[in-house]
Amino acid sequence: MVPGARAVLRRLVEVGGTASYEEIQDHFAVHPETPIDPKRIGGTLTSIRAVRRRVGFDNRSNLLERDDRRRIYWIEPALLEGLKRAFDFADARPDLLRQEPA
Repeated sequence: MVPGARAVLRRLVEVGGTASYEEIQDHFAVHPETPIDPKRIGGTLTSIRAVRRRVGFDNRSNLLERDDRRRIYWIEPALLEGLKRAFDFADARPDLLRQEPA
């Protein structure tokens, strides 16, 4: 996953799993470490679809959803807890994420 999409996913986890497109755009428009221009955020958010294809058992999972009509993203609580643990682990051991493939 590209760094911007990872940052957006982390933000969704931080806010409890649900956020509007506008909330995400506003947050990253002025983000000090991962700024994303509002004109480009749509592509960044779309890249989360790559995650959606990999989180469910049948590749059609609704664990991570995008509701275009209501203009929100939401994460199923079961996935939210796992993502929180994964981000906590990544923060505690960033060296594991930067290792070269064997």
